[in-house]
Amino acid sequence: MSSEKEIYFVDVTTRDGNQSLWDATGIKTGMILPIAPVMDEVGFRAIDFASSIHMGTSVRWHKEDPWERIRLCAKAMPNTILSFGTTGRRFIGFKRMPDSIQELVLKTIKACGIRRVWILDAAHEVNLLLRTARMCKEAGIEEVMVALSYSISPVHTDEFYARKAREIVSSPDVDLVYLKDQGGLLTVDRIRTLVPVIQKNTKGLPLEIHSHCNTGLATLCYLEAMKLGINTFHVAVPPLSEGSSLPSALNMLHNARHLGYTVKADEEALKAFSAHFQMIAEKEHRPPGAPVEHDVYYYKHQVPGGMLSTLKRQLAEVKMGHRLEEVLEEVVKVRQELGYPIMVTPFSQFVGTQATMNIMSGERYKQVSDGVLQYVAGWFGEPNTPIDPNVLDKITRLHRAKEFLNKELAQPTVKEIRKQMGIGPGVSDGEFLLRYSMSDREVDEMLAAGPMKTTYP
Repeated sequence: MSSEKEIYFVDVTTRDGNQSLWDATGIKTGMILPIAPVMDEVGFRAIDFASSIHMGTSVRWHKEDPWERIRLCAKAMPNTILSFGTTGRRFIGFKRMPDSIQELVLKTIKACGIRRVWILDAAHEVNLLLRTARMCKEAGIEEVMVALSYSISPVHTDEFYARKAREIVSSPDVDLVYLKDQGGLLTVDRIRTLVPVIQKNTKGLPLEIHSHCNTGLATLCYLEAMKLGINTFHVAVPPLSEGSSLPSALNMLHNARHLGYTVKADEEALKAFSAHFQMIAEKEHRPPGAPVEHDVYYYKHQVPGGMLSTLKRQLAEVKMGHRLEEVLEEVVKVRQELGYPIMVTPFSQFVGTQATMNIMSGERYKQVSDGVLQYVAGWFGEPNTPIDPNVLDKITRLHRAKEFLNKELAQPTVKEIRKQMGIGPGVSDGEFLLRYSMSDREVDEMLAAGPMKTTYP
């Protein structure tokens, strides 16, 4: 049993820090492996290492085998738990997957060295969360952590989070809970009211906190949560902390010590870890994260940091960078009309894409993304509140809506899917999963690129 004055860090540098600040495209395997032994010495509670988004990026952008990346890094960090994130609904792409695919993903990441899985469902559909937790345990995953995703809406009240917490911890398959503030929306005052509510309803299970710095308040929120008994915090090292990423591990270590806490982290190893990525940021001309000015408008549109950086890039690519403000205003309207989905993957992408389409086409909901069609059809759980009737009518009248409405998700076995795709037993489970989720061309290009580079010049 740890002392209440001991503080632990979960590192998110190579996963969420990379996604938030470098659009998930910045870090290659050869950038991690040389510093991995030092990361292993820090004493992190865990390293949030991968998610399906990053696996897709490895294939598409870097032509690297994401399974091999996990294997190599897990071997290089034998003393540290590596973590993987899943929504329980999809793998790499945004299409829903049958249970057989989810089970195979979990077994494959376990075989590669993942020991901890965090589960996030933006709709907080408890049946899905607990079913995924059971699959994790059956796959041999040591630690299963379920997210309570924070949001601001008429729906997401203390009572909402108290009820969801009670339902989540009712399962013996759940080992930890974490408050996930993907939008950086928490304030010190909200921490004081919400954290005790969650603690009261989690039956003593460990509670971690994960908050982004989009509004400049995450570090203050962490320090307040520390005083309320939270002892595990998700952090990143500079240059992949702050900005739209998470609080700096070095800054948190400094503050916690001056508040009288003992931080379970090797400071010299932490500094060396940071220096390594500072060097890479300079060589790759990647922007470092920096503290941001407080922006009250952020509490309205709630677009997560990683998605905001992607949205800016995509608008710039189609010569629409100057219309970002219009798109964000439309995001607010679309979210309200769709029943206040939490702005986290995949809902944030659905809302952001639809808002962009509305602005680009000049007519709202003239075109509707597949994601929104699936959302309206209930493929991602029930909306928090009823969808605006006029919007619902306009969407369901579209010809393509028929492809999604009133259709149950088929549950073929992996053997059946392999047969449908013409993929025989000679193809590994890892390659099969990539081909299931991505185009053959992308996977072929990755394989043709040969062995990945394991060093950084």
